[in-house]
Amino acid sequence: MSFRTIAVHVGADRRCAVRIDLAARLAVQQGAHLVGIAPTGLPDVIVAMNSAAPDGVELIALSAAHLRSQAKAAIVDYEARCRAHALPECASRLVVDEPIDGMVRHGRCTDLMVVSQTDIGAPVEGVAADFPQQVLLHAGPPLLLVPRTGAFPTLGRRIVVAWKDTREAARAMRDALPLLERAEKVWLVAVGDVPALPGETEGYEAAAAWLRSHGLVFQAHREVAMASVGEQLLARSAQLGADLIVSGG
Repeated sequence: MSFRTIAVHVGADRRCAVRIDLAARLAVQQGAHLVGIAPTGLPDVIVAMNSAAPDGVELIALSAAHLRSQAKAAIVDYEARCRAHALPECASRLVVDEPIDGMVRHGRCTDLMVVSQTDIGAPVEGVAADFPQQVLLHAGPPLLLVPRTGAFPTLGRRIVVAWKDTREAARAMRDALPLLERAEKVWLVAVGDVPALPGETEGYEAAAAWLRSHGLVFQAHREVAMASVGEQLLARSAQLGADLIVSGG
């Protein structure tokens, strides 16, 4: 099983190159078609029309031209990176729309979408702080969220599946099957009450059975929640040397 089409957000943020390179390497691994989606963003019409500028319409046109030029430059870089990775199948789309709406509309019919975690220390004009969350909620495909810091020489070799007995966790695990099948090491990790309360282990055991039904070899790992579950999962994943965490959104 493989991802056949992967969409990556192409933008002006400082992590765009890292995101594109990661998506390109994954496309090569999966034999997938890579699509770079570059939403231009839209001029703030209300601000322009109420500004001190004598001609608000001209200001809007100049702003739109600047946004389009910025998106075109990002696409040029994306296409150069695709060539560097010798991708046999790649495409780019310049989308005149807000970033969230553009990614949702053009990424909906793909197998995986690649975006970056919001960097609150380096905000990008026109891109909402909750951009990744909104794309995840409204697009449909699974999301590969690239952290706002760090380098990623590998992806999907050592995977932690963060389990919780919820629809979201189960969906994330199923969606990650193309990656899990190629992994060298997989851990099924649950953080909660230990010993578990009656009935709480059923979902975990069902998840383990599902992984085994797909011929996956993994290590089962349960631990007591000590503090923030998210922080605990990150710490455990770092200790295990994982390069990917599969988690429900």
